[in-house]
Amino acid sequence: MITFTVNGRRREVDVESDMPLLWVLREVLDLTGTKYGCGIAECGACTVHVEGEPMRSCVLPVSAVAGKRVATIEGLARRGRLHPVKCRACAG
Repeated sequence: MITFTVNGRRREVDVESDMPLLWVLREVLDLTGTKYGCGIAECGACTVHVEGEPMRSCVLPVSAVAGKRVATIEGLARRGRLHPVKCRACAG
C-alpha cells in the first residue's frame, strides 16, 4: 500500500511501487485531467505538482510520492468553478 495526498485528500492505493503516477491517477483514482502525451516526460501533458514542484507523472513511480502532497488539474477548481487554466485546456 502506498499512501499520499491528492488534491487535499489522503489516498491509499494498492499497486506496484514502480507503476507510473500518471496511471495511478487516471486508472486507479479516476482523476483523468492529467493526460498521457509522449510517455517520455517531454511534452508536459502529464504534469502534476508534487510538494509544489512540477513533475512529469508519466515517468514518476508512485513510490516516489509516498507521504507527499500531489496536486492535479482537478485540484485547481474552487467551489465548483474551474480554474482559468482548466478552462483554456478544455477549450482547445
